[in-house]
Amino acid sequence: MVFYAFALFLIVIALLPLTQGTHWVIRGWDFIRVQTSFLQLLVLLLIAVFAFPEATWEYIVAVCLILTLLFQIYKVFPYSHYYPIRDKKPEKPEKLQQISLLTSNVLQTNTDYDKLIKQVEEHQPDLLLVMETDKNWENGLKSLEENYPHMVPVPLDNFYGMHLYSKYELGDTQVNYLVEKDIPSIFTKVYYNHESFINLICVHPAPPSPTENETSEERDAELLIIGKAVRELESPVIVCGDLNDVVWSRVSRLFAKMTGLIDPRIGRGLFPTFHADYWYLRFPIDHLFHSEDVVVDKMKRLPHVGSDHYPMFFTFWLETEEIIEKPELDEETNEEIEERINEGLESAE
Repeated sequence: MVFYAFALFLIVIALLPLTQGTHWVIRGWDFIRVQTSFLQLLVLLLIAVFAFPEATWEYIVAVCLILTLLFQIYKVFPYSHYYPIRDKKPEKPEKLQQISLLTSNVLQTNTDYDKLIKQVEEHQPDLLLVMETDKNWENGLKSLEENYPHMVPVPLDNFYGMHLYSKYELGDTQVNYLVEKDIPSIFTKVYYNHESFINLICVHPAPPSPTENETSEERDAELLIIGKAVRELESPVIVCGDLNDVVWSRVSRLFAKMTGLIDPRIGRGLFPTFHADYWYLRFPIDHLFHSEDVVVDKMKRLPHVGSDHYPMFFTFWLETEEIIEKPELDEETNEEIEERINEGLESAE
């Protein structure tokens, strides 16, 4: 009886996010689909060995558990090494511009500045995005400024500060507060030569949680507002940061659908970045999405820097001669996007 009760619980939490409810109690189960899939498999094995179905209702529960397990595998399977990689290596990569990017949610209360500095010195990224940065972190990373003459500092003491460091010139830079008045995002153009640039958007919306926003409405609205902005930009485009969402969620897939941006995790692996201290409760929420004329070469999770997140390192080529058309959206999709944005803006007021 205990096995079947737990099986029912696992079935319910696997299906709850499909209700599109926004409360953290519902949205939170989307984050741990990998973990709950293992639990479902374990319960199935226990039922097969110790409590093989006899009554009709037991067969129904067992079949439903199998179906929800298959559903969860379907959701996360594209982010495994067994799925085809979306990015295809260019025929002549040596003739293309290559750029590197390191992103790290450093945890505001963390003071291991040297750990991150050593990683930056080792990998020498062209672009460095650090999140949860306050004035202490700005001062702690002061030594980097010699190699990164272009900088967008947004020091905040609310765990949503953000600093962008660049070896390349930046232009048309804006620090926007799209939904919540104390949560910034950075929009800028990275001029990797005198005329050519890449649009870079750095984001870190608040998650749905008992200690942050009660619902995901604000986060969802911010991601979709950024999606609308991407549709107005020329390629190439990169959106990166701690999105506080998993890539298989409804809103992340809606974001990818409306922008046409590619998630380089597809075919490469999960690269779970949070929580760095608990291997059994770890999921991918630090992301990079890119337009089709950006081709990711390397994608690597870097070692621990004292934060609750692992840093991520990317290198990518730019195929700037391609003309990328934005996806056409049907009326139903547009209505959902506008509805979610309005709900998030109203919730933030």
